[in-house]
Amino acid sequence: MNRYIDFAIRRPFTVFTILALITIILAPGMLKLKIDNSIETLMPKHDDKYIFYNKVKDTYGDNGQFVIMSVSRNDLWSAETIGMFDDLISDIEEFETYDEERERIRIQGVDAFLSEKTTSRSAILRAFDSDPVFQRTLKRKFDKLFGSTGILDRGDLKKLRNELLHLQDLKKLELIDEIASPLTMIDITGEEDTLEVYDLVEEDETGKRLIPQTEKEILLFKERLLRNPAFESALYTTNTKTGQITDFGVVIKFINVEDRDPVARELMEIIKSQKELNIASTGMPIVYVWAVNYIRSDFIVLVPLVMLVVMFIFYLNFRTLRGVILPFLSLSLAELWVLGLMGHLGFKITVMASSLPTLMIAVGSSYSIHILNQYYADFDMITKGEKRERLKGSMAHISLTVLLAGITTFIAFMTLVTSELSAVKEWGLFCAIGALFAVFTSSSLIPASLSLLPHSRPGSLWRNNKSAKTTVVDRIIAIMTRGATHHYRKVVFVIIVILVFSVGGLMQLEVDTAYVSYFKKKSPVRQNINTIGEKFGGGWGFDLLINSGSVDGVKSPEFLNTLENIRTWLSAEENRDLKIGRTDSFSDFIKTMHMAMNNDNRSLYTVPKNKSDIIDYLEIYAGDDDDSDGRFDEFEPFVDENYQTCDILTRLCRKEGQPVGTAEVADIVDRMSTYLETNLPEGYSYTISGFPVIEVQVSQYLIKGQLQSLILSLIVVDIIAILLFGHIAAGLLALIPMTVAVLINFGIMGWLGIALDMPTSVIAAVTIGIGVDDTIHFLNTFRHNRARGHSLDETIARTLAVSGKAIIFTSLALIFGFFVFLLSSFIPIMLLGFLLAVTMVATTLGALLVLPSVIKVSRVNLEQPERETWMHRYLNLGKWFGLEEE
Repeated sequence: MNRYIDFAIRRPFTVFTILALITIILAPGMLKLKIDNSIETLMPKHDDKYIFYNKVKDTYGDNGQFVIMSVSRNDLWSAETIGMFDDLISDIEEFETYDEERERIRIQGVDAFLSEKTTSRSAILRAFDSDPVFQRTLKRKFDKLFGSTGILDRGDLKKLRNELLHLQDLKKLELIDEIASPLTMIDITGEEDTLEVYDLVEEDETGKRLIPQTEKEILLFKERLLRNPAFESALYTTNTKTGQITDFGVVIKFINVEDRDPVARELMEIIKSQKELNIASTGMPIVYVWAVNYIRSDFIVLVPLVMLVVMFIFYLNFRTLRGVILPFLSLSLAELWVLGLMGHLGFKITVMASSLPTLMIAVGSSYSIHILNQYYADFDMITKGEKRERLKGSMAHISLTVLLAGITTFIAFMTLVTSELSAVKEWGLFCAIGALFAVFTSSSLIPASLSLLPHSRPGSLWRNNKSAKTTVVDRIIAIMTRGATHHYRKVVFVIIVILVFSVGGLMQLEVDTAYVSYFKKKSPVRQNINTIGEKFGGGWGFDLLINSGSVDGVKSPEFLNTLENIRTWLSAEENRDLKIGRTDSFSDFIKTMHMAMNNDNRSLYTVPKNKSDIIDYLEIYAGDDDDSDGRFDEFEPFVDENYQTCDILTRLCRKEGQPVGTAEVADIVDRMSTYLETNLPEGYSYTISGFPVIEVQVSQYLIKGQLQSLILSLIVVDIIAILLFGHIAAGLLALIPMTVAVLINFGIMGWLGIALDMPTSVIAAVTIGIGVDDTIHFLNTFRHNRARGHSLDETIARTLAVSGKAIIFTSLALIFGFFVFLLSSFIPIMLLGFLLAVTMVATTLGALLVLPSVIKVSRVNLEQPERETWMHRYLNLGKWFGLEEE
């Protein structure tokens, strides 16, 4: 390392060139970064429940990942409102069926304006008077790209054309599988011993819907909608007092693909454009878009703001531009490199990875500040000789400390790759790589820059007689020193009391990976979820699979009545705590057929008593089977190809505005399982799957991974400290600050009711990452000073004066910087900022007060053994990299 430091000091421009080339190569990768917050993609592919979850989607379609809307207006049953509703549905249908010829004509129409130098928005819209759907598309894209601008130049038109071509590519995918709404739904009618399907709203010969216009037509439409009991709380909802229909419902199902973000964004754009309609929308595709928007906004606004706050605090500490600019550049390079590398390698930003830039600020600033602090501590020594030679001497000790701290942090973060959750693995990997990048940039940029900059005292930190001024940090150090050398027993006692209190909080800590809990109660996301839950029974839920045990077994009345009994139990008033808002099943079709064949007698909306009736109904039913799998298309979400297993679609309803947490979901699954095991007839079996089950699995992997990585990290840190210092006692001491900080953090989370979820699960790893740095800096400097023959108290005082000052500089800056995250609209980012600030306080106290107090109490000996340690001997650090200490 000494050789590299010497190289950086003597060849600074070469170092700058190397840093610039690496940046040029890696930084463009940031443009390739995409955000992916879907829970399913985090799951290990070998997990049995995940495998079955995907099998269910292959058989029944993706019944859990849908978008649901509530559409209302004061005059809901006017021709004008129904026309607006038709516009909404027509715009959405563009992503269900792709018409290549129509799209080609549209693009040609836009191309016709490219020959003009400028053109007006209104002129383009008039050219598509015969295509109102595309007119509305153009209006949305105008607003998105150009705001209120009325005149467009040729460059604007090219931008518009590119946007339309991108939209065309999205339409080609036909990601929407089905749109269920009052305007698109079919129903069943029975006439002359036949069962036929008909459209609630008829179409003309071209396929265009014949929207009801007159009062009589609207009344007929309303009667059709009210005829089928299955449509209530599905296609419409009523006022409980008046019984009048108040809202139309729309359910949009997708084909089984992972990335629904682009089409979900288009849906949200369409919804936003319908200003005359009151539309509440939810479903996981919509929720994911909101989450991505929040994370992207925080990336753009809050991370730079954190950097500004951190740099401002650094300026208050150092009072020099170099004390601000050099750490800033070092941090920025490390940030660009790690994020660029992620982009080049095709990794995505997840909820966990969104904390990566923040972590780089925390870890990277520590290395920079320790190096700069050592420079100012050795200022007089550097002044007395040849600058570059003395600068090399100053950097020799601290560069070893920084390298060892970086390697230890790297290994600590690498323990996270043992997690079975892909997001945790990736986070640990790139945190580890980022730590090494930060070591390299700070150890390269700062010494090289200092060799070129004038060697002048920061006047604001020195008195006229050239003696150092006493700063706030110096006063804090003095308090720490007195506590560790004079009141160490009291310090240890207080820490024990705090740890006992923290363990009490730890016992109350809950795990919750429910995605909805990431949003504030008053956010549009939560408000829409509450609206949909109250009116339509919820926006996602379980696949409750009941196996009859035999082919065609679902066609028996006994089986279908079993399904009905299960559904009745799920929605019973005494089971409100199950939070089931609605169920849908294959039996609904059979009941509708039975009613239709009995002159639409609603009292006969029941399961037929005879199996022969059910078989007859299915034989005379005139439905479509487009994929020729033996099931009518409308049956596919509910029954398998052998008619052996039925899927009861069971929606979770977040009532009273409270999200259903992971622990509640696990309890609901347990209660459903208990009921089914007790009440299912012999020969029947069940399986519960769906998105909520995957959330529970993620939480279990989270707990397992948290304990596994935490224990492994502490063991690795302990072993490294023992090998590094040649003492078992050093390993035990190294664990104290991190263990204290982790327990305090979890204790605070427990007492404040902050759940352990995907974002907050990184706090322990961050605590260890930062704690390792602080601990290694302290112990290495302590041993260095002790070897010079100082007394124990003097050694503690000298160590705190140098290492302690750098640690406090970093901590104060980051504490204030992380509090900026409280401005976020996304709860995980807010909690991350708060808990990281707590982490900085805990690790600082652990390294600067608890650790020296324990050393004082135990009188442990950390002097360098006469023989080299295992690490120094076999890694041969001193000979290979020039890491010999002064």
